[in-house]
Amino acid sequence: MSPTTATLNRLGLKRQALAELHHGLAPGCSLTLMGDGWTLRRRTGRQDVYGDVEELLEALAAPGADWTAVESPRAVVARVVRRVE
Repeated sequence: MSPTTATLNRLGLKRQALAELHHGLAPGCSLTLMGDGWTLRRRTGRQDVYGDVEELLEALAAPGADWTAVESPRAVVARVVRRVE
C-alpha cells in the first residue's frame, strides 16, 4: 500500500478524493470506488481497476489519458489531504 493510499485511509478521505478527481475527468469518463479498488471507465468504454490510488494517479497523468484539468491528479489528492491535516 502506498503512503498516499495509507493517508487517505487513515484520514477517511477516499470519498472526498473521489469527488475531487471527478472534476478533472474528460467528458464521458467515470470513476468509482468500491472498497479499496478504484475503477476508471474511459471514453472508449474500457474499464481499468486500480488497487492503489498511486496507480490511478499515474494512469490519469499519463500522456493521452482522460484527464482534462490543469491541476494534476496528484495535486488534487494532495490538496484534499492538506485541507484536513
